[in-house]
Amino acid sequence: MSSEITNLADHFFSPPMIVSTGLVLFVIAYWVISLLTGLGLETIDFDLDFDTDADVGGIDGFMGIGLMPLKWLNIGTIPLMLWFSIFAICFFFASLGVDEYQPLSEEATTGVVAFRVFWVMGVGALATKFVTQPMRNWFKENTVDSKSFIGAQATTRITTHSTRGKIFIERKEGDLISEARTAGEEIPNGTRVTVVSYNEAQKVYMVAESRSTGEETINNKEEIENV
Repeated sequence: MSSEITNLADHFFSPPMIVSTGLVLFVIAYWVISLLTGLGLETIDFDLDFDTDADVGGIDGFMGIGLMPLKWLNIGTIPLMLWFSIFAICFFFASLGVDEYQPLSEEATTGVVAFRVFWVMGVGALATKFVTQPMRNWFKENTVDSKSFIGAQATTRITTHSTRGKIFIERKEGDLISEARTAGEEIPNGTRVTVVSYNEAQKVYMVAESRSTGEETINNKEEIENV
C-alpha cells in the first residue's frame, strides 16, 4: 500500500505533472483557508477593463483588445478564484490524461517538458471555458433603471474624461461600477462626482465633479447636455 502511494506521489510530482499538481494544491489550500477564515470569492479578484470603444487608436484601445481573449475564456466574467479553481482541476486531469497516453521519457529535456506543460495548459483553459460558460448568468448584475441614478453621488474609479472613464456608485442592493464620461474636463481617479445625465446611445453616465453649491452643479449639467 505504501509503495503504491509513493508511486502515485512520484507520478503527480514528475516534471510533466508538477505544475498542475502544484496549482491543485494551491487551490485546495485557498479554499481550506477561506472556510476557516470566512474569506469570500472576492478576496483575490480584479476588474478587467474591456472598454474597447474608447481611444481605439491609442494604447487604451490596444490594451482593451488584448484583454478580449481573457473575456472569451470567462476570466473576469465569473469570480477569478472560481475560474482558477476550475482551471486547476481541468489542467490537472488534462496533464494526467496526456501523460498516461504519451508519457515522456526520463531523458526528455527541459524545453520538451516546458512545451508539454504549456500546450496542456492551453487544453485545460479551453476545457475551463466550456465548463464555466453556463456560470456566466449566475454572476450577471441585476437589471437597474439607469436613469434613476441621475443626481446621485459617485466616485471615479479611474481617470475620467470625455472618451473614457468609470464610476463607483454605492447602493444598498450592491455597489455599481459603470462607464462614465465628462463634458470635456479630466477628473482624477478617486474624485467625488455627480451623475448629471445618462447617454442612452452610448450606455454611459455623464458626470461632473461635485461642487460646493447646487448652482455650479446645474451649470455643469447644462454644459454636458449641450455636448
